[in-house]
Amino acid sequence: MPNTPETRVQEAPESSLPDLLVAPPWAASKEPVVLKLKAPKEPTAMTWGPGLREEWLEAPYSKNCQWEPLPEDTDWDEVAETFSSGRALTELDAKQRRSQAIGLIVQAPAKHAEALLADERYWSEFGPYGTSEALEYAAARYEMKAYPLAIHAAKNARAFYWLDPFLDADVAQLMIKHFGVYPNGDRAEIWFKLHGEAAARLAVPDALRKPGPKRKRAEDALRLVAQEHGHDTVVRAARHYGDEAAAAMAVLRTDGLDVYPDPLPAMPEAFDPARLPRILLSGREQALPDSATRHLLTMLTFSKPWDPYPGVERVIGLFDPDSLADFAWALYEADLPHRSMSSRAVQYALVRFGNDATADRLAPIMARWSKGYVYDIGGFNLLSLFTRLGSDSALRHLHRLANKAADQKRMRQEAQWALNRIAKERGLTPEQLADRLVPDFGLDAGGGMTLDYGPCTFRVGFDEQLKPHVTDDAGKLRKTLPKPGVKDDDTLAPAAYKRFADLKKEVRTVAADQIKGLENAMVTGRSWSTADFRSLFIDHPLLWHIARRLVWGTELNGRLVPFRVAEDRTLADADDKELHSLPGDAQVTLPHPLLLSETAVAAWGQVFADYEILQPFPQLARPVHTLTDDERKSTGLARFEGRTVHFGRILGMTSRGWELGEKETGGFRRQVMLMTPDDRHLMVQFEPGIRVIDPDEYAEQEIRHVSLFTGRYSGKRHPFGELDPVTTSEILAELTRLTETA
Repeated sequence: MPNTPETRVQEAPESSLPDLLVAPPWAASKEPVVLKLKAPKEPTAMTWGPGLREEWLEAPYSKNCQWEPLPEDTDWDEVAETFSSGRALTELDAKQRRSQAIGLIVQAPAKHAEALLADERYWSEFGPYGTSEALEYAAARYEMKAYPLAIHAAKNARAFYWLDPFLDADVAQLMIKHFGVYPNGDRAEIWFKLHGEAAARLAVPDALRKPGPKRKRAEDALRLVAQEHGHDTVVRAARHYGDEAAAAMAVLRTDGLDVYPDPLPAMPEAFDPARLPRILLSGREQALPDSATRHLLTMLTFSKPWDPYPGVERVIGLFDPDSLADFAWALYEADLPHRSMSSRAVQYALVRFGNDATADRLAPIMARWSKGYVYDIGGFNLLSLFTRLGSDSALRHLHRLANKAADQKRMRQEAQWALNRIAKERGLTPEQLADRLVPDFGLDAGGGMTLDYGPCTFRVGFDEQLKPHVTDDAGKLRKTLPKPGVKDDDTLAPAAYKRFADLKKEVRTVAADQIKGLENAMVTGRSWSTADFRSLFIDHPLLWHIARRLVWGTELNGRLVPFRVAEDRTLADADDKELHSLPGDAQVTLPHPLLLSETAVAAWGQVFADYEILQPFPQLARPVHTLTDDERKSTGLARFEGRTVHFGRILGMTSRGWELGEKETGGFRRQVMLMTPDDRHLMVQFEPGIRVIDPDEYAEQEIRHVSLFTGRYSGKRHPFGELDPVTTSEILAELTRLTETA
């Protein structure tokens, strides 16, 4: 809602607001002190953190996944001579040379290691991936004799791990360069924390140079030293350069509130407080003045979802949460016309200020995002909104993103990882968490809803597919709810009509997910405890409509006992005899017909026919397939190879858990794959392949191979006969459907 006089409430007086919203630090910023100083050229020193040297000496090969120790009987004199003579440069390939160089450092007598450490011809062997443990060991064992190689390798490596104990101006320059910068930012922090005042002394000249990126990194490093060792440590370090430098460091901004960009980021015109809804204070009787709102917006402009300005957290408790959520959404809408993705500041506002209503608005938008939004511009930052809220509604959105988001490789994976983490924190599996997120939609104990039009009411119920149907007061079944008429209550009828429309839409989404999930549970053999079965299905006002249309089972005395949920929510067997109770430790499953005898399948089929019960997915009528004797021994399925199929049927498999292979040369996909419940990898290879930019170019595809492997990347074949019979039946059913003629 725009900030208009009609919508304004009384402004809060400035005297009632914290200084951050009245006179923030940047409002009185001063010109930075600039001094031309030079760090002293002092001898290199070494300082070891507690236990670090022992750790580096302990097992130099233990963490290394690429290099193995050389044999114990290695002739180290001969290896050393190969290097000292230079023959290693011509007689050994790069892998051999690096392996033997590491051996000389780690395993050989000290004289050979020290000679190699001093030989600049071989310094280029160190620094590439896989040599960090050797350099750590060299630093721990040979200390200063390893320094020249260590500093050379660090300057030429993308990431370094072995400079922690060394201290001099050159190391300090390297640490300042990488402070706060991936991938060495963590190492730089460790170094400054370890060396404290001595490290600060070497960083002071850059912290007082002319403003720019290097000065900022040096200031940040000194700020870290101040936090770890006290502000006086930094002042003492600066006194080495004179009183003027010490005075400048005395006013170094070390409070988090004093850390902000200089100059401040430009404020977008769309963020003018006059164009945005007012932020109401707690109690909703006063509003934040525009001047204070501008200061809050300034804080947001240099906040990121993972690195917010600490001042935001200090003032957020003053505001009405729903008002803040509305404000954040208005920022999002104001920001979008000016960029392809909302800024990080707006992302932070959504994540920190958003509520369940924000999640309801945002989730459908995120579900449509392409890779460009999700990865290239960091769109999955907003997933934090759902995890922060943690409500059933928010987690339902997260679950839907994990299964339905357009970006399968990033958004879906990130959402699923978030759900897995939340499930683990709650002591649940991801499937158990998903079960608990199914809403009841306000349905009554009978699994329906009564909608009041005033003069009349309508009863809403559901069929086997959870499609709603309507019965009027006379008991007549109607296709849908009638539109409110002139005789209906002006308030009740429109509200009831809207509630029914919303219910149809909401239940349609949930129904599809639940039916698909239960079918998958039948195929994978998932089970539920007795307590969960009752609470999640029998007592649930919506899902019991599905539950009573399926055959369930439990193991009693070593045998599978099938049962159904009767209309009165009791349990009954195929003879309609009541199954009075389930043992408390029983596990309930959805038995695949392959696990039931033909007699049992026929008996249950007759029961469901007598009661005119339609199943939500094929269970009793599900085709059952088995392998031939030869196929049980084989790692392939020759019966399907050589068959020709339309590419559309292959693409259709992806909606049932299969995935297409990666694009190959020319933009073709030539495999469709399935991971079985026990993590076996089934691959169907076809030619000439589906061309991504024009699938119709080669509409007909020939199946060349159907192969089973022990794992996704194992390359080791697996006999089909060792698969679970239900898994086998489902695979054969899918491939039969794929290759059957129209």
